[in-house]
Amino acid sequence: MKPEDYKASLLLAEAAASSPSSTPHQQIWRSSTLFHRILIASCIVATYMVFSTSGSMTSADTDLSQYTESIFLPYIYKFSPKHVPQIQTTIEDVEIEMPIDTGSTMTLVGASILPNIDKTIGTPAHHFFTSSKILYEGRLVELPIKFHGEGGSNAIAKIPVLLVDKSWTCPWYDPSTPAGRFECPRGPNGEEAVVRDTSKITYMGVGFGRNGPKDGMPYASPKVNAFLNVESINGRVVSPKSMRLGYEISAQGVHLGLTQAVVQGFAFTSLEPGLTHDEDPRDWAMVKMCFSIDGNGRHCGPGLVDTGIVQMYIRAEEGFTIPQIVIRNPNPNGTAKMVKRVKPGTKVDVGFPSLEKPAMSFAFIVGAGSSIEPSYVFPEASLRPPFVNTGRNLLWGYSIAFDAIDGRFGFRPVDSSSNPPPSVL
Repeated sequence: MKPEDYKASLLLAEAAASSPSSTPHQQIWRSSTLFHRILIASCIVATYMVFSTSGSMTSADTDLSQYTESIFLPYIYKFSPKHVPQIQTTIEDVEIEMPIDTGSTMTLVGASILPNIDKTIGTPAHHFFTSSKILYEGRLVELPIKFHGEGGSNAIAKIPVLLVDKSWTCPWYDPSTPAGRFECPRGPNGEEAVVRDTSKITYMGVGFGRNGPKDGMPYASPKVNAFLNVESINGRVVSPKSMRLGYEISAQGVHLGLTQAVVQGFAFTSLEPGLTHDEDPRDWAMVKMCFSIDGNGRHCGPGLVDTGIVQMYIRAEEGFTIPQIVIRNPNPNGTAKMVKRVKPGTKVDVGFPSLEKPAMSFAFIVGAGSSIEPSYVFPEASLRPPFVNTGRNLLWGYSIAFDAIDGRFGFRPVDSSSNPPPSVL
């Protein structure tokens, strides 16, 4: 129970416990007092409910008519569970088929891919992926990135890019390591980290709310998000008055810049301010969600639609056991011999931002083979608040949109003619 709920319930209980007087005069006075105290308590509860739910309410009919600048970036290859979606980019005259990841924030390029950039320049930085356990060490260098859109169109963004000098597979790395210390240590039994080939590293993280102390991405602020730092489209400098900062991502590609047409049919839910929102108003926390397992429990916390992975990660409230099995690791390159999986036949229901009043909700049965089902579901230990990372297969059923100005995250059914429209908060 939240403190405000507790205080209001105390007032109601105190009012209800008032005993009537033995005299008519005192009884009338105390009845009146009882009425007023109940009325005040009710007002407190009502006021709290309004303010406590306002974080998940949103004006779905936000007027975007003044915003006209937008560009569509089609994927190079057909959207598939087998690989991260890619768009065509150019950096320092080098053509790069750039993977797009909504589960991280920062563009990473192996330093050898851009040989004309002096190896002595840049600010030392690092980046860590908690899902793949890969650590990157390098330098942040501000560079222009050209996006190639459909029909010969293009857009240019300018951001600090992490030029990767070293990279390791480092399963024992602590994501909460301070930003100034970013080497892969030896493993608990003296294991040496596996060194990776930096000449093949190209990755663009465009997510938000990924700069938490245990996320392994201490530099993951809006200023390194290429999708939020577009400076020009087709050679024209864009203005905040004509380009709405944000993007829409579907199974076909990406729209940079939100317009009335781009967001048509979307149901949005509001986001809470991010860790650095006071410094940069484009910084928003991850979207809220709740889930249940086989119809049991209400596990609520941050959610993530992650184009960078095909599996789902799910974490329940402490004390709740998600049905699971242990199997031999199907990944021949994996470091563990045995791995956990959510048990086939388990039903997972997810709602954004809640199950009771969702902007969007979906459900699947593990192993049933629905189009939005992840390749597998990994049950995380309940050492942190509940969490769901849906993986990219959700895009088979829903497009997503991020509004960096008002702090909104939205969903739209892929086929609105055959799917019921999502509820609008």
